[in-house]
Amino acid sequence: MRKKPFILTVIGLAVAGLAIWGFIEGRKELTLEAERERPVQVPSRVLAEPDGIAVVFDAATQKRADIAVAPLRTATRHGEVEALATILLPQDLIDLRNTYVAARTQVERTRATAQASHREYERIKSLHGDEFNVSTKALEAAQAQWQADEAAARGAAEALLTVERGARQKWGGALTAAVAGDAARFRSVAEGREVLLRVAAPAGAALSKPSATARVVAGDGRLRSATLVSPSPQADPRIQGPTFFYTASSEGLLPGTTLTAYLPIGAERSGAIVPADAVVWWQGKAWYYVQSVPDRFLRRELAGAQPVDEGWFVPGMPSLNVVMRGAQTLLSEELRSQIQVGEENK
Repeated sequence: MRKKPFILTVIGLAVAGLAIWGFIEGRKELTLEAERERPVQVPSRVLAEPDGIAVVFDAATQKRADIAVAPLRTATRHGEVEALATILLPQDLIDLRNTYVAARTQVERTRATAQASHREYERIKSLHGDEFNVSTKALEAAQAQWQADEAAARGAAEALLTVERGARQKWGGALTAAVAGDAARFRSVAEGREVLLRVAAPAGAALSKPSATARVVAGDGRLRSATLVSPSPQADPRIQGPTFFYTASSEGLLPGTTLTAYLPIGAERSGAIVPADAVVWWQGKAWYYVQSVPDRFLRRELAGAQPVDEGWFVPGMPSLNVVMRGAQTLLSEELRSQIQVGEENK
């Protein structure tokens, strides 16, 4: 009878041992599964240095990431002032041309009529003096007709002069002459090969004389060259600064749009050109990466730069070694490190 409790005790201890073993093994499995599911921590390649945050890429990593570094090209450029460029509708000049032609045609018509009536008056006057071959009444009628035609010719000439004065007040002498003479400059605008721009500089801009050329940022972001026509006799009401007329190729420029233009100003300045491919955008600002030592890259803001065809001209910048290809990869690595640090601090 005593053996039965003993056997039951042994069985109970065995069951308990198995339960404990199963619990321990289960915990191990859960721990291993958690370890497998935990994201792999990639070592940070970002270091804080006295002159900024550095992204560290060794030579092998640079090769895999296709990072290319080259010194900046030095250059000289005039300073520029940002201006407002409005592409004017060519129909305004076409309408002016039509008005001018109609007024000039009227002058020629009335002048010809006056000349004819004057000749007729002289003929009748001669006949009247030759033993009164025509009546005095006929002479007086011819004189009245000639004087009326002369008055009509003077009125037509005054109307033409009024058209010219109004045109000069709005368009200036150079454009008015081009329209009146049907010059090549007017035809090019009227036929759509070129556009006419009114470029207004900010009030107080120190422009001693208008620049022979200007640069306009087209809708596609590319720069277009514009050629000076003449100063404008009217200011742009939005800016109240000196205003000029320029023409430019119509490619990519639509009448009625307002664009940014750049007018040269001041003496030439020395600096360097940061290519467009070297620039990355983040938080609404432009940045580029400088190679401080062979394996470290520092991000710098592209401040005080003026756009040029090749990218950006930065006055006073020396010829630094800059990342020409792969800047976006460095920025991504820098931002990834910031996200990783933020998650670790949670």
